[in-house]
Amino acid sequence: MEASVEQIEQKEPVQATKMEFYAVSQKKFLIMFLGTFGLYSVYWFYKHWSLYKKSENEDVWPIMRCIFQIFFTHSLFSLFEMKYQNKTGESPKSINNIATIYVVTAILGNIGSNLAGSGYGVPFTHYSLFMALPISCWCLYQAQSLANYASNDVNANSNNKLTLINYIWLVLGLMIWLLNIIGLYLMPIGA
Repeated sequence: MEASVEQIEQKEPVQATKMEFYAVSQKKFLIMFLGTFGLYSVYWFYKHWSLYKKSENEDVWPIMRCIFQIFFTHSLFSLFEMKYQNKTGESPKSINNIATIYVVTAILGNIGSNLAGSGYGVPFTHYSLFMALPISCWCLYQAQSLANYASNDVNANSNNKLTLINYIWLVLGLMIWLLNIIGLYLMPIGA
C-alpha cells in the first residue's frame, strides 16, 4: 500500500512537467489580439486548453472552455503557475489577480457592449469596449509570458511569424475596427 502511494507522489511532478501550452511570441500576440479587436482571445484559450488536453490526456472540452473563458481563466492561469513552479522550483508572482482583472474586464466590456447595442448610455457604454481592450490584452499578455517560460520557449521562436491565416484574421479584425470607429462617429450625430 505504501509503495503505491509513493509511486503516485512521484508521478505527480512528472505529469506537471509534461504539461504543454501554446507558445506565441509577445509581438505576434499583441498584433493578433489588438488587430482582431480581442477575438484572438477565443483562439488563444482554445489552443492552450487543446494542448493541455493532449499532453495530459485530460477529459476537458477545449471548445467549451474557450467559449466560456471567464469561467476557466483562473484554472488555466493556475496551470501556467504550476508548470512554472515545477520547472524552476520557485513560485512565480501570482497571476491569480491578473485572471480576476481579466474576468471582471471581460464582463464589464460585455455589459457595456450590450447596453450600447440597446441604446443605453451611448456613447459612453460604447467606449467601454475600447477601454476593456487594452486591459484584457495586458492580462493575457502577462499570462502568455508565463506560459512561454513554462513551455521552454521563452521567446516563442516556434511561433513568432504571422501566417496567411493570421493575415486573413487581421483583415477581418480591421473591418471590426473600422465598423466600431464609424459607429463612434455616427453616434453623436444621431445617424
